Amino acid sequence: MFSSQTEWKAAVLVGETLLETVQRLTLVAEYRDEDAHSHCRRVRHYTEFLVRQLGISEPDSGIMIFSSPMHDIGKVGTPDSILLKSEKLTPQEFDIVKKHTIIGEKILGGSNNPYLESAQRFALYHHERWDGTGYPFGLKGEEIPIEGRIMYLIDKYDALRSRRPYKPPFRHEDAVHVIAKGNYITRPEHFDPDILDVFLSCERSFQDIFDAHPYNA
Repeated sequence: MFSSQTEWKAAVLVGETLLETVQRLTLVAEYRDEDAHSHCRRVRHYTEFLVRQLGISEPDSGIMIFSSPMHDIGKVGTPDSILLKSEKLTPQEFDIVKKHTIIGEKILGGSNNPYLESAQRFALYHHERWDGTGYPFGLKGEEIPIEGRIMYLIDKYDALRSRRPYKPPFRHEDAVHVIAKGNYITRPEHFDPDILDVFLSCERSFQDIFDAHPYNA
C-alpha cells in the first residue's frame, strides 16, 4: 500500500492529526459546559472498563475507548438557550435537543477511518434504548450498535452524578438505584441487560472513576 516507510509515517501522522482535530471539536461542542474536560476523561475510562468487562477484544475495544468521548459532538448545533436552560424543556425544545444525534452523525459520518466510524455510531445511537423507546430511530435490542448500548448506560450514570442547570448532582448510591430500579424518567429495561448486569456487579468501579475525575476538576 505504501511505497516507502516515509509514506507510511506520513499516513500515520495524517490519521493522528485527523483524530486529534475531531477530539478538539468535541471539546468545542461542549465548551459551554464547565465540566467538559473531566466528562470526556470519565467517559473514556468508563468505556475502557465496560469493554474489558464485556470481553470485547482488540482492535475493537481500543477503537471504542478512543472514540467514545466524541458521542456528544452534535451538541455544537444545540442553542445555548436550550442547552443551558434551568427549567423543564418544552416538547419543541426537546425535539431540537434530539437533533444532536443526527448532527453528530453528519459531522463524523462518511469516513472509512475505523475510529471515526465508531465515533459516528456513538454519536448517532447513544440515546437509543433497549426496549425501543429511545431516539432518533426507536431501535430495539441488538438493532442498536454496541457503541450505543454502552454509551446509553455511561451517559445516564454520568449525567445523574453531575450537576446540571436543572438538577443537583446525585450521590453514587442514588444514581445506581435509579439505573437498577428506575424512576419517573429511567427504567431498567432501557438498558442492554448484559451491560446492566456488568455495571451492577462492578458499580464501585464507576464511582472510583468519577471520584478520580470529579465534576469541574
